[in-house]
Amino acid sequence: MNSKDSQINDCWNQIGVWRQQDDICPKLATVIHCRNCETYINAGLVLLDRELPENYTAENTESYKTTKADQDNASLSCIIFRIESEWYALKTALLAEICETCEIHTIPHNKQKILSGVVNIRGEIEICISLKELCTNVSHDKNSTHHARMIIINLDSGKYAYHADEVMGIFKIDESEIKQAPTSISATGTHLIQGMFDFKETSIGLIDPELMNNKLMGILA
Repeated sequence: MNSKDSQINDCWNQIGVWRQQDDICPKLATVIHCRNCETYINAGLVLLDRELPENYTAENTESYKTTKADQDNASLSCIIFRIESEWYALKTALLAEICETCEIHTIPHNKQKILSGVVNIRGEIEICISLKELCTNVSHDKNSTHHARMIIINLDSGKYAYHADEVMGIFKIDESEIKQAPTSISATGTHLIQGMFDFKETSIGLIDPELMNNKLMGILA
């Protein structure tokens, strides 16, 4: 466990609104809900200030090493989801869970658009990011969001949540069908797309988890 994580006082699980016992925090009489308490907000700030895991560089390198034999005729399991008008895919190996949308609590004095805030997933505080800001080629069409979900993923630098307007599902994709991203996307300099493929008559951008991880580290460090 990271030393920063061990410092977090998760009183919201012990005596707060997600408690499993009779003892109750006296502050609830005034703050009404744990999300309005400074302790809860400060815990989110501690998550942002945590140190990198031990052996990060070595494990990160090993995680993304593949051989040509592995790549030939291989299938890729990925989750496909929509952010506004654009469809994306992410390897399911990174997926922690998919859940109903929940309220995103902003962090005071935060100036990073990519950092949406923090969310509470069954009593656990997770950092919530904006893929709309990370993926610079997203348009701003107002599509229906009645299938919206919160997706939680595990990257080398930590666990993150993000809002998806729709989740198509988890599918296996033939890696030979993945093509190089168009020049218009590659030229942005901040893109996360490592390739494109067509699925169910829809053009989908495959997100590079290493690029995503490194960009988040650079912004949230």
